Amino acid sequence: MEITININRLNEILSYRPDQLLWFLFIRGGWIAVVIFTVIVFFIIRLQRLQGKYLKSIKHNLLAIDIPKDNEQSLLAVEQIFAQLHGIKSSPNLWEKYWLGETQLSVSLEIVSIEGYIQFLIRTPDKFRNLTEAAIYAQYPEAEITEVEDYIDLIPKDVHDLKSDFDLWGTEFILAKDSAYPLKTYKYFEHGLDQIFVDPMASILEVMSKLGKGEQLGLQIIIAPVGDNWKNHGHQVVNKLIGAKAEVKEHLGDKVVKASISWLEKFSEAIFQMWSDIKSEDERRDSHPNLVQYLTGGEKNVVEGIQNKLSKLCFASTFRLYYLANHQAFQKGLGKNAILGAINQFNTSDMNAFEKHKRLSTEADYFWVKKRISWRQKKLIKYYKDRSRGGSTEFYLSTEELATLYHFPTITVKAPLLKRTEWRKAEPPAILPTETARESAFVDLAERGLALKEEKEEAVKTAFKQTQESPLPISDNYIIDESLADYDFNNDYFENKFAKDKALKDSVAGKEDNEESIPNNLPIIN
Repeated sequence: MEITININRLNEILSYRPDQLLWFLFIRGGWIAVVIFTVIVFFIIRLQRLQGKYLKSIKHNLLAIDIPKDNEQSLLAVEQIFAQLHGIKSSPNLWEKYWLGETQLSVSLEIVSIEGYIQFLIRTPDKFRNLTEAAIYAQYPEAEITEVEDYIDLIPKDVHDLKSDFDLWGTEFILAKDSAYPLKTYKYFEHGLDQIFVDPMASILEVMSKLGKGEQLGLQIIIAPVGDNWKNHGHQVVNKLIGAKAEVKEHLGDKVVKASISWLEKFSEAIFQMWSDIKSEDERRDSHPNLVQYLTGGEKNVVEGIQNKLSKLCFASTFRLYYLANHQAFQKGLGKNAILGAINQFNTSDMNAFEKHKRLSTEADYFWVKKRISWRQKKLIKYYKDRSRGGSTEFYLSTEELATLYHFPTITVKAPLLKRTEWRKAEPPAILPTETARESAFVDLAERGLALKEEKEEAVKTAFKQTQESPLPISDNYIIDESLADYDFNNDYFENKFAKDKALKDSVAGKEDNEESIPNNLPIIN
C-alpha cells in the first residue's frame, strides 16, 4: 500500500500574502475563534465597568486612631484586630457577581506624616465601620477614633507635571518570592533570652518624625480577605521543599498508559527472574514518604515558617508609599533611602522580602527619563488616591505579617519627652518618675519658655539619663532608639486639621490652647 501526500495545496497556502492568509483562515472556521475572543473581551470589559460602578457606590470612612500613651498591648492584640477584620469577606452569588458587579471590598491601612506629625489611619467601607471600631476597641478600650477628611486632597493635582513646584518619589512593593514564603514577623524581633522586644515600627516612625515643613510621606497597605484556596499552592511548595511525592490527579489516558507500562514491567521481570536474581519488589520506590530528616536546620525553619503562615487567616494585599515635598524641602535621602532601609527590616534572604515594582516606581533610566517618571508619578498617585487594588500583582499576607507591618507604637515608642523642632509645641516628659530626688530638674520647666530652650533640653537629657539608670518596670521589655522617645504620637494635630465634625475641631483646638498655657503632665508633689 502506497500513501501519497500532495503538498502543492500547502505550498499554495503558504505563498499567500498575510492579508490573504488571514482571510483564508477566517472563512474556513477562523471566524468562530474571532467571535469567541470578542465575546470574552466584551464580557471582561463589561464586568470591570460593573465592578468599578459598584465600588464607586460604596461610601467609605477615614478613621484616625490614637492609642493612649500607656499602651502595653503586645502585637498579638493587633493580630486579633486583623482576624476580626477578616469578617468582611463576602461570597456574592453568580447574579450579584456577574450582573450587579459586586466584588470583595477592601480596607486601607495607612500611616501618614505631614510635616512631621504622624497619624495612624484606617479607611473602611461605611457598612463595616462598626466592625472596624469594635475590633479596635476590643483590644484597646481607651483608643480614640475620629472620622477625618481625606488628607489625599493635599497632594497637588499637577504634581506629576514637569513644571510642578513639587517633587514626588514613590513605589509599589512586590514580594521577592512566592506568597507562601513569610516575611520576618514580630516574633523574630524578640530576644529569646531576656524577652526584649525591639519594635520594628520605631525605625519607620523615626523617619516620619524627621519631616519638616513642606514635606509629607504616606504608607498604604490595601487588604482584602481571601479564603484558603490559594493555600493549596502553598502546601505544594512545602511538599517540594521536604521532598514529598506530589499527588497528581490521573486522567483516563494516564491510567491506561500507566497500567500498560506496569504490565510490561511485571512481564519482563518474570522472564528475567528465571535466569537472574532480580527481585520482584520495586526497589525504586522510596522507603520514606518525604525527606524531612535530611533537611538542614535552616531549611526546617523555612518549612515551619511557611506552615505557620498557611495556618493563619490571610489577606490579598497591595503595599505602596509616596514621599512629596516642594523643591526646596525635598530630601531624597530621607524620603526614599531612609524609609526603604526601615522597610528592609522585614526582609530575609531565606524566606521572603519586599522589592520595588520596576514599572510602578517613579524612577527611569536611559530614554525619555522625565516623561516616563511623570507618567509613573501620575499612575502611582491615582492608585494611592483611589485606594486601588490595581497596579502591581497582589500578594498574600497573614494576620501575623500584617500585625508586624502595621501596629500601634508600644509604650516606649510613644513616650513624649521634648519636641525636637522649634515650630512644634514643647511638652515635658510624661513618663518621668515623680520622686522628690528627680523633681528638681523640672521645677521651672513650664515657665522658662522657648527662650531657654537649650537649658530645657539639658534638663530633659539629664532626667532621661536618670530614667535609664533606674528604668521604670513598665518599660523593661522594650528597646527603641533614644532619638524617637521625644516624639508625641498622641498629639491632636491631625484631628484638628482634618476632623469632619466642626465641634470636634473646636474642642481639640481649645484643648491645645490649654496645653500650651500649662502642661497637664508635669510632675506632681502630693
